Amino acid sequence: MRWSVRGVPITVTPLMLVALLLGVGIAGYGGYDYVQQADAVDDAVAVNTTITDAEISEISDRSTTYRVTVEHTYRFQGTEYTSRQVFPGRISPMYVLQSDAAAVIEQYEPNATATAYVDPDAPSQAFLERRTVRMPFVYVGFGGLLALLTTLHAIGARNPGQDTELRLGHEQGSTRDETLLGFDLGTINSLSKYLMLGSPVVLALSLVGTVYLTYRAESSVQAEITDPIGITAVGAFVAALGLIAGLALYTVWSFSEYRRLRERIPQPRPPSPFRHPSRLVTILYRRSRPSASGSYGNLRFP
Repeated sequence: MRWSVRGVPITVTPLMLVALLLGVGIAGYGGYDYVQQADAVDDAVAVNTTITDAEISEISDRSTTYRVTVEHTYRFQGTEYTSRQVFPGRISPMYVLQSDAAAVIEQYEPNATATAYVDPDAPSQAFLERRTVRMPFVYVGFGGLLALLTTLHAIGARNPGQDTELRLGHEQGSTRDETLLGFDLGTINSLSKYLMLGSPVVLALSLVGTVYLTYRAESSVQAEITDPIGITAVGAFVAALGLIAGLALYTVWSFSEYRRLRERIPQPRPPSPFRHPSRLVTILYRRSRPSASGSYGNLRFP
């Protein structure tokens, strides 16, 4: 599905539409839950409740987080209810540290009496802490970001600058970007690639060596730079600096090459991909080396 708004092309695919609806739905659910929390806190009625159980559940995905539940029984308007909510709303907070989760439920001992807060509109969902939590804003932020990125990806031409003719290098009459601080850009490109390929290998070997030597040590380690452990630690540090330097050099080379290529595009030039970052994805999926026909990605050499 394609159309344009004031000359700006917009393309929406079924997958993009699903992503947009998903993002809006997640953000809307988070916002709705926070409003429900605020209303429940404002309208809550205090009642006595009996704690029957309190537990910390572990949630494992890429990293371990913890969630707390406290089961408690209470009566409201002649009816007995059981709730497992500590906070109002359906989105409960998660904790990175188990000690933080334990601090929340340490005051709720089984068979103890506590105060619960009941929203008359939802009497079965009484909660123990009369305050809102910030977890719904995580949903709002994630859903909003997904919707925003999907919208940005839909705006603009799919392949801006496709089949653009390039002028010959000597026609632009400038060589100001062929060197950087006296070094040839090709040399900088090669050096950056060597650093980016070699530094991770040296870093991994140095870290493995440091861990191994530390494990083999019979007592606490107080190594000098000239000791084997010191040498491996310094090697890891230098390799990390080399990786950072390689990334920096490659970034400088990339922008220099972009400027040189941009100068070779005749007027009117296609829109810059840096003004529409999602178009960079299209560039990354293209070949970066000239083909036999003289093309360079979507750009053709005369």
